[in-house]
Amino acid sequence: MRLSDYMRDSLIFLDLDAEEKTTAITKTVDLMKDTKAITDPEKFLNSVLERERLGSTAIGKGVALPHARTPHINQITIAISRLKNGIDFGAEDDEPVKLIFLLGTPLKSVSEYLNVLARLSRVIKDDKFRKKLLKAGTAVQVRSLFEEIEQ
Repeated sequence: MRLSDYMRDSLIFLDLDAEEKTTAITKTVDLMKDTKAITDPEKFLNSVLERERLGSTAIGKGVALPHARTPHINQITIAISRLKNGIDFGAEDDEPVKLIFLLGTPLKSVSEYLNVLARLSRVIKDDKFRKKLLKAGTAVQVRSLFEEIEQ
């Protein structure tokens, strides 16, 4: 399993403008809608926000992993939003989030979903890798960074 297999350039959004986490998640889902990655954007968004209400998905070091298992997506998909300005996501380290990795998964893909979530959280904890993601100029460069780190 390679994380880049679950990514598309059209689902990497650089310099997203949002003031708080609900807005950031909503804008990410709205952009996903434009790429037809989800079958029912409103219900998908509700699933992601419901999961977020259970507890913050901020994992520290400026990263959040909002996610949901839902019937409103056909395949495991990772959308990435890099925020213009860091926002409070309720992280334990109190660092503002600048990178959002929104993971959507069909209901039937439980073990694959858990593997992707675990792999993603391990990879993005690497300080050098995160700094490269924050500096990448294009979506292609972001996806290429994932391909490089997985080799």
